[in-house]
Amino acid sequence: MNEYKYDPRNFEDSPGLRAEIEDFYNLFEKYHGVKTKSNRNYLDKQRRDLFFSIKHRVVEGRLTETQAQEMRDYFGDLFDKEQE
Repeated sequence: MNEYKYDPRNFEDSPGLRAEIEDFYNLFEKYHGVKTKSNRNYLDKQRRDLFFSIKHRVVEGRLTETQAQEMRDYFGDLFDKEQE
């Protein structure tokens, strides 16, 4: 896995978020390697699942809204740049 801003290991206290981040990165790498419509759809679904998980961490108080927005911006930008 490449060097990304958010290392999933930093979210040990939130296993659900850690898994969502890992899944996003794995699908991102897969789509980056093989740009098929199917891989894009899997990545998009995972992005939405990740955003939902981030929202839940705000509700739980594990993330602030500012942290959550920074994460959504980062993962959204990764997704969008790959579409160009």
